[in-house]
Amino acid sequence: MNKFPLLILITLIASCNSPAEDSSSAQPQNVITSSVTYKKYEEAHKDYVSCKMERPQLTQDYIDGKMEQAEFATALERNNRSCNIKKEIFNKYYQLLEAEYDKAAEEYKIIEN
Repeated sequence: MNKFPLLILITLIASCNSPAEDSSSAQPQNVITSSVTYKKYEEAHKDYVSCKMERPQLTQDYIDGKMEQAEFATALERNNRSCNIKKEIFNKYYQLLEAEYDKAAEEYKIIEN
Protein backbone atom coordinates (compact mmCIF):
# COMPACT_ATOMS: atom_id res chain seq x y z
CA MET A 1 0.00 0.00 0.00
CA ASN A 2 2.97 2.33 0.57
CA LYS A 3 3.92 2.04 -3.11
CA PHE A 4 0.57 3.42 -4.30
CA PRO A 5 1.12 7.07 -3.10
CA LEU A 6 4.67 6.95 -4.50
CA LEU A 7 3.32 5.75 -7.85
CA ILE A 8 0.74 8.58 -7.92
CA LEU A 9 3.40 11.15 -7.05
CA ILE A 10 5.69 9.97 -9.87
CA THR A 11 2.79 10.03 -12.33
CA LEU A 12 1.87 13.59 -11.35
CA ILE A 13 5.46 14.80 -11.69
CA ALA A 14 5.80 13.14 -15.09
CA SER A 15 2.53 14.63 -16.33
CA CYS A 16 3.54 18.11 -15.17
CA ASN A 17 6.76 17.97 -17.20
CA SER A 18 5.05 17.08 -20.48
CA PRO A 19 3.52 20.53 -21.26
CA ALA A 20 6.90 22.20 -20.69
CA GLU A 21 8.36 20.10 -23.49
CA ASP A 22 5.50 21.09 -25.80
CA SER A 23 5.97 24.80 -25.09
CA SER A 24 9.70 24.60 -25.83
CA SER A 25 8.96 23.16 -29.28
CA ALA A 26 6.52 26.02 -29.96
CA GLN A 27 9.01 28.66 -28.82
CA PRO A 28 11.01 28.93 -32.10
CA GLN A 29 7.82 29.69 -34.02
CA ASN A 30 6.88 32.41 -31.52
CA VAL A 31 10.35 33.91 -31.82
CA ILE A 32 10.06 33.99 -35.59
CA THR A 33 6.52 35.36 -35.79
CA SER A 34 7.28 38.06 -33.23
CA SER A 35 10.43 39.24 -35.01
CA VAL A 36 10.63 42.63 -36.70
CA THR A 37 11.56 41.02 -40.01
CA TYR A 38 8.44 38.85 -39.95
CA LYS A 39 6.24 41.88 -39.32
CA LYS A 40 7.89 43.70 -42.23
CA TYR A 41 7.46 40.55 -44.34
CA GLU A 42 3.73 40.49 -43.59
CA GLU A 43 3.45 44.22 -44.32
CA ALA A 44 5.28 43.80 -47.64
CA HIS A 45 3.00 40.90 -48.55
CA LYS A 46 -0.13 42.94 -47.82
CA ASP A 47 1.28 45.83 -49.84
CA TYR A 48 2.01 43.53 -52.79
CA VAL A 49 -1.45 41.93 -52.65
CA SER A 50 -3.14 45.34 -52.52
CA CYS A 51 -1.14 46.38 -55.57
CA LYS A 52 -2.34 43.32 -57.46
CA MET A 53 -5.92 44.11 -56.46
CA GLU A 54 -5.72 47.51 -58.19
CA ARG A 55 -5.59 45.86 -61.63
CA PRO A 56 -9.21 44.67 -61.72
CA GLN A 57 -10.34 48.18 -60.74
CA LEU A 58 -8.28 49.68 -63.57
CA THR A 59 -9.84 47.24 -66.01
CA GLN A 60 -13.33 47.99 -64.71
CA ASP A 61 -12.74 51.73 -65.06
CA TYR A 62 -11.61 51.18 -68.67
CA ILE A 63 -14.65 49.02 -69.44
CA ASP A 64 -16.97 51.60 -67.86
CA GLY A 65 -15.41 54.30 -70.05
CA LYS A 66 -13.93 56.28 -67.17
CA MET A 67 -10.54 56.30 -68.92
CA GLU A 68 -9.28 56.20 -72.48
CA GLN A 69 -7.08 53.53 -74.07
CA ALA A 70 -3.88 55.56 -73.60
CA GLU A 71 -4.68 56.31 -69.95
CA PHE A 72 -5.47 52.66 -69.33
CA ALA A 73 -2.22 51.50 -70.91
CA THR A 74 -0.22 54.04 -68.89
CA ALA A 75 -2.00 53.16 -65.65
CA LEU A 76 -1.55 49.45 -66.28
CA GLU A 77 2.15 49.90 -67.04
CA ARG A 78 2.66 52.03 -63.92
CA ASN A 79 0.79 49.48 -61.81
CA ASN A 80 2.86 46.65 -63.29
CA ARG A 81 6.14 48.43 -62.45
CA SER A 82 5.09 49.26 -58.90
CA CYS A 83 3.82 45.70 -58.33
CA ASN A 84 7.12 44.28 -59.58
CA ILE A 85 9.04 46.52 -57.15
CA LYS A 86 6.73 45.54 -54.28
CA LYS A 87 7.17 41.88 -55.23
CA GLU A 88 10.95 42.28 -55.09
CA ILE A 89 10.67 43.91 -51.64
CA PHE A 90 8.40 41.08 -50.50
CA ASN A 91 10.88 38.48 -51.79
CA LYS A 92 13.81 40.24 -50.07
CA TYR A 93 11.99 40.18 -46.74
CA TYR A 94 11.28 36.50 -47.34
CA GLN A 95 14.99 35.88 -47.88
CA LEU A 96 15.84 37.84 -44.74
CA LEU A 97 13.27 35.88 -42.79
CA GLU A 98 14.65 32.65 -44.17
CA ALA A 99 18.16 33.66 -43.06
CA GLU A 100 16.90 34.54 -39.57
CA TYR A 101 15.04 31.25 -39.40
CA ASP A 102 18.23 29.38 -40.22
CA LYS A 103 19.91 31.15 -37.30
CA ALA A 104 16.99 30.26 -35.02
CA ALA A 105 17.10 26.68 -36.26
CA GLU A 106 20.75 26.44 -35.26
CA GLU A 107 19.98 28.03 -31.89
CA TYR A 108 17.16 25.60 -31.16
CA LYS A 109 19.01 22.70 -32.81
CA ILE A 110 16.40 22.21 -35.52
CA ILE A 111 18.05 20.19 -38.26
CA GLU A 112 16.58 19.44 -41.68
CA ASN A 113 16.79 15.81 -42.77
